[in-house]
Amino acid sequence: MGIGWESSVRGLASRVCGHAKGHAILSRRRSPYRILAVCLLIGYLLASAAYMWLSALWITGSHPHFRVVDLLVPRANDVVIFAFFLVVGASVGSFLNVVVWRLPQRLNVNGHSFCPRCRNRLRARDNVPIFGWLWLSGRCRDCRLPISSRYPIVETLVGITFALVGSTELTRWSLPYFGDSVRSNWMSTPIVDADLLTLILYHVVALATAWAMGLIRFDGNALPSRLTLFAAITLLGGMFAFPQAMVVPWQLVGESMPAGIGTWPPSGWMTTGADWSVRLVQIGLRLLTSLVAAGFFARVLAKSFCPSADMKMDPLGSSTKRLIDLMILIAVPSIVVGWQAVMGVILLAAIFAKILGMCEFAQSRDSLGRFAVSLPVATSVQLLLWRGLVASQVWPSEQASQVGLIVSFFGVLTIPLWLDENGESFPPMGDESGNGGVSDHFDEDVREAQASRKDPDALQQGDSFELN
Repeated sequence: MGIGWESSVRGLASRVCGHAKGHAILSRRRSPYRILAVCLLIGYLLASAAYMWLSALWITGSHPHFRVVDLLVPRANDVVIFAFFLVVGASVGSFLNVVVWRLPQRLNVNGHSFCPRCRNRLRARDNVPIFGWLWLSGRCRDCRLPISSRYPIVETLVGITFALVGSTELTRWSLPYFGDSVRSNWMSTPIVDADLLTLILYHVVALATAWAMGLIRFDGNALPSRLTLFAAITLLGGMFAFPQAMVVPWQLVGESMPAGIGTWPPSGWMTTGADWSVRLVQIGLRLLTSLVAAGFFARVLAKSFCPSADMKMDPLGSSTKRLIDLMILIAVPSIVVGWQAVMGVILLAAIFAKILGMCEFAQSRDSLGRFAVSLPVATSVQLLLWRGLVASQVWPSEQASQVGLIVSFFGVLTIPLWLDENGESFPPMGDESGNGGVSDHFDEDVREAQASRKDPDALQQGDSFELN
């Protein structure tokens, strides 16, 4: 009895020590991630302080009647605006992670986030965008299986695009035809009205939709019909409800503009002083030309992304589905920036996709997926530099020269020559393989965890982690 009791005590002590040792190892593993989270927060605060001070010094160099101290508060407003859009964008990116994982599986995007492995609900403190993943060291708090690093990456990218586009549009720095100057003077705050706020909301919703579509297609899944319907209602219906979302006309108003029309834009062309019937016709033509351009350029790029697509002979084929998805993907930026500027967006996205194909993590994805996830980045660049691009009259826009439009048009026509699959054969994924829309990909770190644990109940193909 004494020997049995002593062995039981030793076994219990060893288990307790082993458990404590395991927690110590996990704590050491978490430490670098938590240090990184703290460093990111401190770095952002230092960068904000440096921006405030250096920009104030730069302004006083050109305007000596200002004092540096007087300019710190207006520059602090810039930091607050940027931080606001960054937080909103990161939160939207966190939600998009759920949308991208659930919609292709025909699951409801409502409800709380949970770990699909252990089915435990995520705590509120674990749902903080970016920092929640870093604080958890990239693992579920309960089952300790890894959570893909893709989640904080998506949150960061969406947050940055929202912050850049939102802050520059709020200060009227990037929008064409919305005021002649950013501010009346360096001491003033941004001039904000209902039309501007509505336009910013329209653009961030369009960016979020483009990100969701791009990420779903990047995973090899077909675009869900619910997401396509949402895009149609918000983008098409939103422009009819808020005409200021047009920003640019459907006509060319550059060198080819008739002299009798006058300078662009005419007074009250969007929201005031115009007959509703005329306004509805303008909106309808703006949307119609954008959709026609999306269909045309999708057919051009089909030689690269879906060469065997045939909407007449094989309307239900996998290649035809890819062509339809390509049309929808291009339609989003085409509606937002117009059929003229979408040529530049397509060229930028093709270049980004080519660069992305050189990265090891994206080489397993098809070229359509790389192009799809590059479209929201290219759209963000267009929105960020919109005013300057229009003023250049070289970049494709409603005021571009004929030479600029022709060069951009033929540039898009050449994309299939240098952006293709390079003879590689990719297995069908998502809805195209009949597996219910679940991608065949799951993370290498999950495979390593399965191999190390040798757990017979390990994740099956198609399972994933979600964190929002």
